[in-house]
Amino acid sequence: MPAPPQPYTVEAWCEAIAVAQGRAIRINCAELQADWPPGFFFNSAEADYIFTDVRLPSLTRTQTILHELAHLLLGHRGNALHGDIDPSAEADAEIAADILSCQLARAARAARRVSASPQEAELIDRHWRTRDWMNDRWDGWQLDLLWVKLRAEVPDAPLILVPHDDEPAPALGGSRRTYRRVVEVHEQLRRLRPWYSEDVRVSALRRAERCRLGPADAAAVAEAAVIAVALRRRKAGAPPADEKSVLPQRDSGHLDIRKETRRLAKISRALHQSPLVHAELARWGTATRGGGLHRHVASPDKDRQRWWFAA
Repeated sequence: MPAPPQPYTVEAWCEAIAVAQGRAIRINCAELQADWPPGFFFNSAEADYIFTDVRLPSLTRTQTILHELAHLLLGHRGNALHGDIDPSAEADAEIAADILSCQLARAARAARRVSASPQEAELIDRHWRTRDWMNDRWDGWQLDLLWVKLRAEVPDAPLILVPHDDEPAPALGGSRRTYRRVVEVHEQLRRLRPWYSEDVRVSALRRAERCRLGPADAAAVAEAAVIAVALRRRKAGAPPADEKSVLPQRDSGHLDIRKETRRLAKISRALHQSPLVHAELARWGTATRGGGLHRHVASPDKDRQRWWFAA
């Protein structure tokens, strides 16, 4: 395999691998349903094709492409729904994708260090040597709370659970365990997508702006409100919406694992603690099994409190 070339993107590396192997690798985005895999590959006579969900966050999109690339490099045969691939092959491909991600990140970091001035190189080294231990622990705890809640509410998400170890994370910063948590949370949230509502997002953003929250906190509250309402609708048996009407996420996330962990930690904290998210749950009511949605429910305080605890 060739080393990752400039500009150290997954697309550039796939192109270099295709040239070295003498067989084209074509990467495409498509609007995949939430109950489909986030990506798939298939082989034709003239090329190998990799498709990924167009709505994937940046970090998970890179991981998904590398996962499908790993299938190709390991000699697996594929189809659109992964129907004939056994779980051990999926786990092998996911572990290989972690290794490829680590190589890609290291190559990019080494190139930045070589091209930097001595002062900038020292700052890069210091960034990797020093960690804000307390904030990292707090963010990791909030990420775990979000992971546990989603696993309890969306148990049918087909996660590829692989062993964690002490190796550096494939993306920038953080541990491999944190990296795996982020990838798994993204997949769980993807399963909720058919119950997302842009109306809830807009309402939560307006409420956050009225409370004078900053842009990052307001975005976290809006995302948490969308997740909370989607969880309630799904649990109540509301039919999923047509995914073509669900808008792509405005925030595509971060490739830096520490930044993405911090973003998800903000969402987790808002989901569990924010009164603004609870207010949105009270406003949008609950979905019924018949598909009806009651808005602006004027329920008694005790009933509303019972709903908040349930959420």
